[in-house]
Amino acid sequence: MAHFFAAVLFMVTFFWHCGFRLSSWDYFIATAAVYVPCYVYPWLRTYFEYGVGQKAQLLVENNGFIRITVPVKFNWKPGQHCFLRFTSFGLLHTLSSHPFTICSLPAAGPNEQSELVFYIRQGSGLTAKLQQHALEQPGSLVPVLIDGPYGGINEQQYYEGEHLLVIAGGSGAGWCFPFIEQFIRQRWMPADEEHGQIVSTDGTSDFPTKVISKSAGSGPLSLRVIMVTRDINSRTWFLRAINELLAKSSATDSSHIDVQVYVTGPDSQNVNSTPIAVEEPPSKEPDALVDDKIILEEGHKPILPEKEFQGRPQLPQIIREEATRVLESGQSLNVYVCGPTTMQNDVRNAAAEENLNIITGSKAGQVYFHAEHFSWA
Repeated sequence: MAHFFAAVLFMVTFFWHCGFRLSSWDYFIATAAVYVPCYVYPWLRTYFEYGVGQKAQLLVENNGFIRITVPVKFNWKPGQHCFLRFTSFGLLHTLSSHPFTICSLPAAGPNEQSELVFYIRQGSGLTAKLQQHALEQPGSLVPVLIDGPYGGINEQQYYEGEHLLVIAGGSGAGWCFPFIEQFIRQRWMPADEEHGQIVSTDGTSDFPTKVISKSAGSGPLSLRVIMVTRDINSRTWFLRAINELLAKSSATDSSHIDVQVYVTGPDSQNVNSTPIAVEEPPSKEPDALVDDKIILEEGHKPILPEKEFQGRPQLPQIIREEATRVLESGQSLNVYVCGPTTMQNDVRNAAAEENLNIITGSKAGQVYFHAEHFSWA
């Protein structure tokens, strides 16, 4: 929408300065010829590909994030985003689109319903209205128009990478979930699926051994997730969501997933080691929630061991240590980051330094880097 007003302002200003004379109409027509198709295309794609009947469910999580869930019938991949138009919050928001990162994956089974899930931090404008509506009417459905998906990671590079390091900060935490869910599916999928199978380490290496069936493709061996947040509620929500993903799969352990949560700001002094787990099976009554914790009880399975830290992580040092550990074994490392600009710069520079070491010959292997803009998380 901002681009629309900028184009209109440019044309009006030009007309005013030129007095609607000379070649001013040529610039007007040229601007309209460029902008109008770009503005109309998303509307046409929305109408013909997805229709206008989608409904989004709105809920507010315990940490204040707005959860938007939209049932759909198309596929997408980790890191992609969609532009959403909410038609029940005034004409301005109907005409304008808002980019949000998808925090879920398509359904694993052919008979299961796929759902787009977005986690949004409340701000001003549309997000404030969405949160107010969700608080007043939890679980209510509102009309939404979808344009997308766009962007995303290089899937071939993802499956060729042997070890994954995913880093996120703030509202970018939801961006991690598709990576975790995809790794879980690839790690514990049924034997007849056409993907790589993973078995435990053979004792001769610090890393698991990859076993590829005749019809299988490759896949990562391990996943390390680093999440940085300023409040305890986001830490609890994040760990619970990961445990729920693990509980819904056929995962027998979490030995190949390492999740670390760094709590910064005033809440860092309140970090404790209270275990967070989900009931087994996860479909039981949700009465296990006590004081915003899911308490581990006898007979329930602790899936994900907690690793919590106070203060900001030393990301360059973490990447250097992780790359050294991986490259010494002759394997590759994929680094993904979604967070504030300073976080992205630290991770980008550290990954570039490791690649420079590879080029100069001091190390061997590969370090792949992918950054996602924080404003879409």
